[in-house]
Amino acid sequence: MTDDALWTHRRGLLPDGDPLVGALEELAGRSRSHVLRAVGMLDAETGEAAPPRDLEVVDGAVARWSPAPDAAYCEWFALPGFVDAHAHVSSVTDLVGMLAYGVTGYRQMWGEPAHLYSAGVHRARHAVLPLPWTTAGVVDGPDSRIPHHVTVVDDARQVRRVVEDVLAFGFDGIKVYDDLARPAFEALVREAERAGIPVVGHVPEAVPLDAAYPGMWSTEHLYGIVPHIFRLPAADRWAVLADALQRHRDDGPAVEGAAGRFVCPTLTAWRARSGERRYTRPSRTLLQSATPSRRPAWHAAARDALSLERAEAQRRSLLVDRLGGIAYDLSRRGARLLVGTDCGNPFVLAGPSYHKELAELSRSGLDFATVLKAATVDAYAATGRDPARADLVLYRRSPAHDVTRLARPDAVLVDGVLLDADDLDHLWGLRLTAAGLDAGTWRRGDVDPAAGDRQNKETADAG
Repeated sequence: MTDDALWTHRRGLLPDGDPLVGALEELAGRSRSHVLRAVGMLDAETGEAAPPRDLEVVDGAVARWSPAPDAAYCEWFALPGFVDAHAHVSSVTDLVGMLAYGVTGYRQMWGEPAHLYSAGVHRARHAVLPLPWTTAGVVDGPDSRIPHHVTVVDDARQVRRVVEDVLAFGFDGIKVYDDLARPAFEALVREAERAGIPVVGHVPEAVPLDAAYPGMWSTEHLYGIVPHIFRLPAADRWAVLADALQRHRDDGPAVEGAAGRFVCPTLTAWRARSGERRYTRPSRTLLQSATPSRRPAWHAAARDALSLERAEAQRRSLLVDRLGGIAYDLSRRGARLLVGTDCGNPFVLAGPSYHKELAELSRSGLDFATVLKAATVDAYAATGRDPARADLVLYRRSPAHDVTRLARPDAVLVDGVLLDADDLDHLWGLRLTAAGLDAGTWRRGDVDPAAGDRQNKETADAG
């Protein structure tokens, strides 16, 4: 019955009559062929802008680059469109939020028919949308703590069914979860590899990290190095993380075998769930911006954060800093980091939170070029995106060496459709209006609403 309902609601991300959907459909009628003059492309290996060239785009694809007349002048500075490598998109407001902040693709890590449908709309060019890379739900074992929300796999026949479903319905990957037994994991990896299907997700608790890395296309949240603490009672979570981090320090880096593997740390989601309030601000505007079905969970998280003692919030935040240190170590040892937000979880909003994740990676010690490579080159490799697609994020001033300059693009090219700053501001305003907010409440490019918009326990309770 659940599967039937999901297919029945396959248009749920793009409902008929929705003003946001109408705006995205209208934009799809624009030309997809352009000539952009004096474009300086930022090199993901160095973080520096290349000499300016003129870019010709024909029918949504990069046709040619040619020398610009003036080698000393850049009209545009450009990057490949950003990819949110770990997302949980649940509404068209999420899609619009991504576009307004330069995210032109995402990995949907708990896929449903609605995400396949939106990919079809994108490919049909009926609306301007970020392109999803979508897993087929979640695969877990018989001891799963969420058995009604996953595909339970325990034998070879069930493994084959998972692979068949992915191929039959056009999903891009298989996501595994915490309670998948090692024999089932190994069988699934073998069958998926034979069929050319990437396996991604949580490192199952029964699978050693050195056995997981070879079989998984990407690992998420640094699980396997540290435990999935959010499965535990709330009172135990952060003490367990502290113990795991201490063992990691005492025993040496548990990052062997990560070289060449994709790892998506989602530091901004860890930070948001810690209860700290320096980088995570549970304001009224932020809570109102959540998809309605998610607001109760967001309000509950806000109440918890606002009741947390400052010293405990600071202690947890320092633990997240140490997770950033692990991400840094992984990168130094050759892992291919990805920029993912885990958007949909409390205080992690599609679009703005992408740039919080860039800031987290930067604070961990990674240089600008490494962060840029994670956001673009490695993200494209992880999702199989065609680099010839005309997806670009464009700036009038060079954003080189400063991730904070990336959050407010002056234009975005999406499958050849050029959205200028006015278009992006308009879309972001529509997104706020859809949440019942004034369009001027939150400036596009800011990662949080205005500092004066604070939450207190009484207003959190009112939610």
